[in-house]
Amino acid sequence: MKLRLRLVASVALLLAGTMLTAGHGSAQEIDFGRIDKFQSLGTGTLHVGDPPKSIVDDDERHAVILTIWDAEAQTKVYWRASDTKESQTTIMPGRGIQTFQTLGVLKVEAVGAPYHEVKYGYVLLGLRQ
Repeated sequence: MKLRLRLVASVALLLAGTMLTAGHGSAQEIDFGRIDKFQSLGTGTLHVGDPPKSIVDDDERHAVILTIWDAEAQTKVYWRASDTKESQTTIMPGRGIQTFQTLGVLKVEAVGAPYHEVKYGYVLLGLRQ
């Protein structure tokens, strides 16, 4: 129980800190009672023209909190909805935060003028079936 409270507090602090610098935010509703485990935390840089980078590539349900903190290009997010299993594409036009509940797939790609990049961070949480 203490680990779950620390996890929720860490995610809340991450969100609060990034909201101060974010251009906009958007989220799906997440039932924090469904969070099964913390899986990973990471950062990266996307370059326009490079293939999409996978954050999730398995057959499990996840919640992903994606933060774009520096964007010279748009971020295209490819994911599969956990409730309908349909493939989705979301465009993040600049800096911001978005939360996804996905079934096994979430990839990010920078789209825009050549030689531009996007810097991002994410929190990956496992969800109970």
